[in-house]
Amino acid sequence: MKFRLSLLSLALAGATVVPSNTASALPTVVPKCPTAKFLDLSKSPGAGAGYAKPSSKVTCTPTEVSVTTNDMISFPFINKTPHTLSPQNLTVKFPRDPKIAAAPTKIVNQLGTMGITVSGLLFYGATEGPVPTESAWGDPYYNKMLDTCGGHAGPQNEYHYHVLLTIAICNLKNTGIIAYAIDGFPVYGPTGCLNVKCTKKAQMTSGYVQTGDPQKNVWNAYAFKASSSPTVLDECNGRIQPDGTYGYHATLTFPYIVGCLKGTPKIQSGAAAAPMPPMGGNNQPPQGGNGQKPPPPSGNGPPPLSGNGAPPSTVKSNSVESLSVNHFAAIYCSLI
Repeated sequence: MKFRLSLLSLALAGATVVPSNTASALPTVVPKCPTAKFLDLSKSPGAGAGYAKPSSKVTCTPTEVSVTTNDMISFPFINKTPHTLSPQNLTVKFPRDPKIAAAPTKIVNQLGTMGITVSGLLFYGATEGPVPTESAWGDPYYNKMLDTCGGHAGPQNEYHYHVLLTIAICNLKNTGIIAYAIDGFPVYGPTGCLNVKCTKKAQMTSGYVQTGDPQKNVWNAYAFKASSSPTVLDECNGRIQPDGTYGYHATLTFPYIVGCLKGTPKIQSGAAAAPMPPMGGNNQPPQGGNGQKPPPPSGNGPPPLSGNGAPPSTVKSNSVESLSVNHFAAIYCSLI
């Protein structure tokens, strides 16, 4: 009787009684839309005279983040490939509330969109394409194919990073979120926080050890070695942050940005599409690990997708069919 009266008194007083065994069942808070993380670089010097200025826009649904960008850089353009730089119409999407997957998705020898920086630029993995043979599937950073900020122009005149360098001109910071991967997890700078208030910091380092020559077949030139050190990253080049969330870190050594995808990657569409089927962590390097070229196209149809090419945006031809960017990637690598 006394217990019932106590409950009645609380109810009359406007109190709410929540049984302790149901408190954990309350819905979790959806992360805030990361609009404020992205930079407005429209007034930056840009790529130079005659180039469009950077432009990007971030929108969110309850489950997804969309970044629409023209993929233009905010620093002087240095031409490191046979391609120029031109505005794109890209929309990169990733989960708003990412979760660690049962198994990571491998990105061995995968080209294409792995994520987007807060400056509105694409980033790819740590490898180039299968040709020329002397640097097939090699490390573009090691092979001096990247500009001051760690990127270059691709076959569609799209700029993309392979390495995220946090020098001032690149508008990316050493600490804090500098990009988002397509699985939704953030990419932090090379300097990581060691406590929640970030009063203690340290340089994060890759757990990969060089075992061969990264000029070609870069994924065969490194082996991951796990460490108990809080500053050595996992096989995906990330760690559990002090606040309990997961995040990658940009490093100055292989794999540079991501070594695999810890969450479930979002399948991209349009010009930002990342050709990574199947998305199950079962992607394999080229047969024999020797950087073989993909088979040439037969007949008049488009070449087959091998899962190891650049983003499958297309270029108009004189016929009804369209040619895959894979072949344009092969052309530009051959020219190099």
